[in-house]
Amino acid sequence: MHEVSLARALVDRAREAAQEHDAERVDAMTVAVGEATHINPEQLVFTIETVARDTIAADATIEIETVAPVATCACGWEGEPGTLDSTYVVAPNVTCPECGERLTFAAGRECELRSIAVPDDPAATNRTER
Repeated sequence: MHEVSLARALVDRAREAAQEHDAERVDAMTVAVGEATHINPEQLVFTIETVARDTIAADATIEIETVAPVATCACGWEGEPGTLDSTYVVAPNVTCPECGERLTFAAGRECELRSIAVPDDPAATNRTER
């Protein structure tokens, strides 16, 4: 069910972006998904395709870009956390390998629309849909 709300938000944003460019169709969507989110990319694609039915993004190709996790620590350490097993909980407790303090994620926890592709000529969209 979590993926449904994410998919709806992503499709809504793609529709808004298409409308901002006077496009009546979305040909492709690129979505960035951080590894620390533990979102299943295949399940997210399926859910986006399901939510997009009967919208201008119904026939869009969905591409998922996986984002590796990067964390930082107040002690100055920065890097990829050794394990993400504990991130299945609501407030992950990933600790610094140098000092043992809790890390802050700088990347890898996102799920966002990175780009969309729309027809170059909005008039062409109208011709193909008639």
